[in-house]
Amino acid sequence: MTVTASSSPSGERRRVGRLDRLAIALSGLCVVHCIATVLLAATLASAGAALADPAWHEAGFTLAILIGAAALGRGYALHRDARPLGLGGAGLALMASGLVVEHGAGEIGATVAGVTLLALAHRLNAGRRSLVEVGREH
Repeated sequence: MTVTASSSPSGERRRVGRLDRLAIALSGLCVVHCIATVLLAATLASAGAALADPAWHEAGFTLAILIGAAALGRGYALHRDARPLGLGGAGLALMASGLVVEHGAGEIGATVAGVTLLALAHRLNAGRRSLVEVGREH
């Protein structure tokens, strides 16, 4: 019987790591988007308005839920540590609140705080994965 990389434990860990790295990168892009929107809105009203379109936020939040659920769920299945799930869930909740509050400082604060918590959850998830890998080597 041959074991492929995707079905082996190490292949699963690599896939989990890629999802966490992708989620962290998307969190970073979200923060850049939030800051750029404010700066562009202050300097270039039309460009800032295009970036502030709620469709961007809804699409980003949808991506955050899908990728976050996949990465954090796989991480939990691997290391059984619920802390990244709780932290990621809190981040997603703050991001969701950013979708429903009035545009302005409250929206930006909730979104940036949520994205930061979600990125920290993915980093914790990736770190737990590394510990599991080290434990399996011994």
